[in-house]
Amino acid sequence: MILVADSGSTKCDWLYAGPGDKLRRVESPGLNPTFHSSNYITVKTAKAFKGVDTNAFTHVFFYGAGCSNDKNKEIVTEGLSKVFGHAEIKVSHDIEASAIAACGIKEGIACILGTGSNVCYWNGKKIMAQIPVFGLGYILGDEGSGASMGKLLLKSFFYNEMPINLSLQMKSMGISKPVVEENVYGKPGANVYLASFTKFIYEHREHKFIQALIKKTFRDFFETHIVHYKRHKEVPVGFVGSVAFLFQDELKQVAREFRVRVGNIIKQPIDSLLPHHTRLVRLQTTKQAKPSSAG
Repeated sequence: MILVADSGSTKCDWLYAGPGDKLRRVESPGLNPTFHSSNYITVKTAKAFKGVDTNAFTHVFFYGAGCSNDKNKEIVTEGLSKVFGHAEIKVSHDIEASAIAACGIKEGIACILGTGSNVCYWNGKKIMAQIPVFGLGYILGDEGSGASMGKLLLKSFFYNEMPINLSLQMKSMGISKPVVEENVYGKPGANVYLASFTKFIYEHREHKFIQALIKKTFRDFFETHIVHYKRHKEVPVGFVGSVAFLFQDELKQVAREFRVRVGNIIKQPIDSLLPHHTRLVRLQTTKQAKPSSAG
């Protein structure tokens, strides 16, 4: 059996075809090797697949945030190999999953806008050289993301830039400087905490102040990333992630300001990954089964 996974920092989606090709979905906490050890990955994955015969999986394709270098890929591989002992495991960056889902076999720019953010140029088969590098994370980067929105919201609250009616609602939620400092500086998972404020932003998205905040977040993303691709006005720009999906109206408005043609906007890329890899595995198996014409 083939198993695919798409993991952000908040959650990880798993998908495989069980008996009768019936799709089976599993959800676990996000597995990000930047923050999590191989043991953590083993424990959380094993718990999510409790009751499933994990030895039945022959191939595991894992796409995850933080999986942009060999060291982090090895952390994930080591953690998963203790759960899926009979499987060939391949770990890739989550931006590749987004490119497959958003662009398919066509050329384009693929973007992630979820808890964090990222972007790449996809030639229809693989990711081309980055401009300048993969995402810098929520402290230095993640423009356009839920974490970025959360930071803007909190700053406007503490700097008294927020309209009083919104400020009072924030206070009623128990938001205070000690609470925020503890969650941002005193605990792991600060990016997830910051991104959790997208719920408040979404609920008040019709407010003029919130509209401006959302559009500023997306303008920062376009100005920092999209405009540096020479063909950004020629090829479609596709988006994957909860933030892109929830705020797609504002995203499209900002894209028009930059004369960018928006392609697919997909909440989760997982549904595109299973057929993609099923097809590739079958092709590989067919090639291996063909007798050699030599000799």
